Amino acid sequence: MKPKRPHQRIALAFILIGSLLGYQAVSVCWLWAWPAFNCLWVGCAYFGIGGQVFGKREDGTMMSEAVLLLLPFLLVTWATWYVQNFFSSESATNEVAPGLWVGRRVFSHELPPSVTLVVDMTSEFSNPGYEKHVEYLTIPTLDAFVPSKARFVAGAEAAAKHEGGVLIYCANGHGRSTAMMAAVLMKKNLVKSVAEAERLVVLARPLAAWHPAQRALLEALAA
Repeated sequence: MKPKRPHQRIALAFILIGSLLGYQAVSVCWLWAWPAFNCLWVGCAYFGIGGQVFGKREDGTMMSEAVLLLLPFLLVTWATWYVQNFFSSESATNEVAPGLWVGRRVFSHELPPSVTLVVDMTSEFSNPGYEKHVEYLTIPTLDAFVPSKARFVAGAEAAAKHEGGVLIYCANGHGRSTAMMAAVLMKKNLVKSVAEAERLVVLARPLAAWHPAQRALLEALAA
């Protein structure tokens, strides 16, 4: 896997952008205060509340208060995601092992037919809505980051025990989702090390890449 930047750099970038926008709010126009606050709040979330920053509930819906408060940030995030996927030639999902799929955020019509459990690793998107026979589990996680160890392990165990096809997704299917997939592969004893899991994941989804925090959590679980 190609090395990825640590989440601290992303957090600090948001804080820097927020500070610059805050300066604009003070010196040019107060309307810049809203996006300035958004960037500062999301940046600080990496050092505090993590994936809960967007108010995502267990059913995948997002608290309207959080959405309204962080609307400028979310609008940019959502628009970027749609544009990226419109021009991307990458498959929406890829099968890593029989019945185990990983990929980007998908809608109901994009689900592989065998999938009966969806594990959603995004914090910045709501539940797209799936058919009643498809179980849904959300583990809100910031981009380039990880949830708590307990939450991560619980999600991996739930996916490993599920009797049916499983899809694990994040925004683009490269970091958060593939890290969870590696944990599931180890839980199911399909691989014996993080390195073996990494090879399987990259073979199925070549653009997969783990940020340092994600790799560190997997190494801790393997140990």
